[in-house]
Amino acid sequence: MIEPSLSEQLADWQIARRGEGFQPADLEAARLLVMDWLGSALAGLGTDTGRIFLDYARQQPAGRVTLLGLDEGRAVEVAALCNGAVSHIVEMDDVERASVTHPGAVVVPAALATAERAGASGHDLLAAVVAGYEIMVRVGAALGPEHYYHFHNTATAGAFGAAAAAGWLLKLDRERLVWALGNAGTQAAGLWQFNEEGALTKPLHPGRAAANGVLAATLSRLGLTGARHIMEGERGFFAGLAPHGEPLKVVEHLGEPGESLRVHAISIKPHASCRHTHAPIDAAIALHAQLASVDDIDIVSVDTYRAALTLCDKPDPHSAPDAKFSLQYCVATALRHGRVGLTQFDPAALSDPTVRALLERVTVTADPAREAAYPATWSAGVTVRLRDGRTVQAAQDRPRGDPENPLSASELTDKFRQLAAYGGLDRARTDQALDWLQGLDSAQPLSLVTLRAAASRE
Repeated sequence: MIEPSLSEQLADWQIARRGEGFQPADLEAARLLVMDWLGSALAGLGTDTGRIFLDYARQQPAGRVTLLGLDEGRAVEVAALCNGAVSHIVEMDDVERASVTHPGAVVVPAALATAERAGASGHDLLAAVVAGYEIMVRVGAALGPEHYYHFHNTATAGAFGAAAAAGWLLKLDRERLVWALGNAGTQAAGLWQFNEEGALTKPLHPGRAAANGVLAATLSRLGLTGARHIMEGERGFFAGLAPHGEPLKVVEHLGEPGESLRVHAISIKPHASCRHTHAPIDAAIALHAQLASVDDIDIVSVDTYRAALTLCDKPDPHSAPDAKFSLQYCVATALRHGRVGLTQFDPAALSDPTVRALLERVTVTADPAREAAYPATWSAGVTVRLRDGRTVQAAQDRPRGDPENPLSASELTDKFRQLAAYGGLDRARTDQALDWLQGLDSAQPLSLVTLRAAASRE
């Protein structure tokens, strides 16, 4: 008997779940993740980078699929690309720890575009989101730290998740689902070099992964075959991009009774920066409440895990993208203001002399114990030595927004409203978007008329 490939095992799981359906709690988790994604996307529309993607979209032919910010629709791949990109700009989209991915920025736009084109229901959309998250996170968690050094897991694992979500909505059979994963895997890409240079590339990664997944599923439906062993093959995804990864982890405990779905393991961001900065921010905010003035600070020491330093050791950031990836800036800002929100990355905030002086006194080091606990735990400690010789310190092992330390329902709604306001939506249009989200789990064909009107920039 021929052993099924990893893609075939994932396809078998998806076909079985399509027949069984998901539990109401799974779909409600997906609905909240769609809400978090949409808030981030609306905020991204109000940025200079968001306007670049909207300008690109305006140059493309009109189509039937909703593209946030435009009155007229666009082709499905263009919509998936731009909707994914704008949702990743302000760095407030969701995170999954084990895979080190941002699933929402990839899976939701791929599912949303495909669902609208296919005439699927809101209920179908949410089910596709659950399936896409599951497969994206499973692939990402198997890649290993060496892959993450060069490649952005959101981009590489994301192509598989987007193809799975689109394949669910297109009702692909087993063979075509396998082809879709094969055709997605051959497109997987996304390098971290932009982060070394402060370039604006990052939102292109989830956008391209979303569009590539939709393309892979669509072509497979039409008969374009894809590699059955795209993941574990001798010249496949893991061999080429993650030779030190663990391919078998992709299907570990897949479909076993009691196995919790990945939509329940997602972290929601309360701060507007890279998730690797959030544990230090939480600790610094706790210390902010104890300090009379940041002028009393002599030295700030941050200890965390190595991946946080690899991406976020930026002692002298001068742009919003760099600052969002700067442990020094984020900790200094948290100590100064007691928050690290969207406005803390505006030009005036970046040049705040008090913050600039303080970040020069922030040192960051890797702690062996925190490194050993990563990626299951993204932790940090912050120690502040005052000029009078006193020392105060705080630590955070479970950053706010983690499943073990979740945001409340009211905090999630408040976050959505703040993001929408940052993106330029007034209260009436924000309420329209929230009403649309509230009724998302419906058996009726999905309508995005309300959402398109609320998000329009034209």
